[in-house]
Amino acid sequence: MKQLTTILFALFMTTISAQKVAFEKFYTSNKEKSTFSINLSASLAGSFLDDEEDSDLMNIIKKSSDFKLMIFDNEDGVIASDFKKFRRNNQLKTLARVKDKGSKAELFFVEKNNFIREIIIRANSENDNFVLFGLETKITKDELAAMISSSDIKISTD
Repeated sequence: MKQLTTILFALFMTTISAQKVAFEKFYTSNKEKSTFSINLSASLAGSFLDDEEDSDLMNIIKKSSDFKLMIFDNEDGVIASDFKKFRRNNQLKTLARVKDKGSKAELFFVEKNNFIREIIIRANSENDNFVLFGLETKITKDELAAMISSSDIKISTD
């Protein structure tokens, strides 16, 4: 009986740790390598925005629970390589890619049970700064598409 209890407890602990969101794992394992990192709750982040002016952003924040920001000095390319492996291992889906004059940004998401559970933005520039921003959320693809299409951000090519 004692062994059965120990096995069930071990399975329970494994299940709990397996539920950790994907970006949390990367954040935790690479926090020491970053030049700057911060973890914010959605309620705290939302307090800095004006509901009227940033309605699309506020909608995402209301449906989010946690934000993580990491900035790295990526001169040797190690962090970019680590993130590429992380992206493949966690099957992140690419939503958008933008390149401009040596800078690059990518938007990824993790989908579970027909909800987008995480959105991760990766950006880097010519001067070897590597920025990752992740947020935990629970929105549908349709909600995300509506937010993007209603946004007043204009994308143009020069």
